[in-house]
Amino acid sequence: MYCHHCGEKVMKNSLFCSQCGTKLDHEELISANNQGELAAALETNRKNKVVSLLPLLLPFISLLLVSTGLTFYYVKESNINEETLELKRLADQAALDGNFKEAKKYGSEALEQRPGFMVLETDLEAINDAIQYQQRIKNISNDIKKSHFNRASKELASLKDELTRKHGPIYQPFNEQLQEKNISITVGSIKQELNNLNTIDELANKLTILASLPREAATATREQILNKIVQLSTDKAETELSNKQFSNAFITIDKGLQYAVNDEKLLSLKTRVQQEKEAFELAEQQRIEQALKAAEQEDLKNRTAAVEVTDFIVEVDEYGDIYLKGTVKNTATKGINSITISYTIFDENKEILDKGEVTVYPFELAPGESGTFEDTYFGAYQDVTVEIDNITWYLN
Repeated sequence: MYCHHCGEKVMKNSLFCSQCGTKLDHEELISANNQGELAAALETNRKNKVVSLLPLLLPFISLLLVSTGLTFYYVKESNINEETLELKRLADQAALDGNFKEAKKYGSEALEQRPGFMVLETDLEAINDAIQYQQRIKNISNDIKKSHFNRASKELASLKDELTRKHGPIYQPFNEQLQEKNISITVGSIKQELNNLNTIDELANKLTILASLPREAATATREQILNKIVQLSTDKAETELSNKQFSNAFITIDKGLQYAVNDEKLLSLKTRVQQEKEAFELAEQQRIEQALKAAEQEDLKNRTAAVEVTDFIVEVDEYGDIYLKGTVKNTATKGINSITISYTIFDENKEILDKGEVTVYPFELAPGESGTFEDTYFGAYQDVTVEIDNITWYLN
């Protein structure tokens, strides 16, 4: 039995607790001790039940722990997958936009998240190829700017051959860029050759090549070739006309018009050839009459001083070509036509570089009216001076 006051164990028949000295009530003491023994028995019984259930609870506890671990692992891996997919999406978009360095950054980060993932490795390899191709196309562009067309053409062919073995949307823009660079090389090569092309047939051959290219890419060079065809046709026809070779002049002009269709300068020159041909045919009949009237002062002035040059400008452009232009005025008392200005070009050493003739437009000038003239000389590459040697015309 135990003391109901301090809980110390006491002898069965003791009247006082040997520990605290409290007087013992044996009935109360027996009741309390019975309750304590019952509680102890219940506790022991509960512990025994827990121990007996423990083998049954262990699988459930293990399952709970494994499930918790798997859930944590799944969530973690799902987050990594989402991050990797987002990085791949950003890399793909940057690559399609041509931002290959940015695409490489995202692709490398994605591969760090999922090392050894074949799709990511393949994408990164394609991006590295694209960076290399981008630099090679830049080198081709630099060669084109420096007129190194042969080297640019060889590199373009090599890169084009490599791209035939590549597939995917990342490579498509490079094929388009190569087409553009090929056009630039073709146009640039033709422009480089222009100064050495001095016949209509040679120039016409270049027009045929340009015809196979997109019109907007070849427009400027095409116009330059047509201008040179007009210039060559005009110069040749003028020479033939000055030698009274009217039929040859018509042939030359018509050949130029085959390419420079409806060119106003050639059409005007053709009209002039026709009129001079008719004037020449009538010249013999009018020669005696004109000789008789030569004594008249007014007529003399009309024939010798009917044209006054009021403006004359000579310019050399950045390509070394000479552009002549000016204005003349009819100071005669009659209308005049077929006004031709002969000139000489002197180089920097005052040596004769070339001679030429140019026609005033419009073809006819009434008294007091003014007309203009312009001409071009290709490939001077120096400062020059131009002097007007002679002006001829016909009276109406």
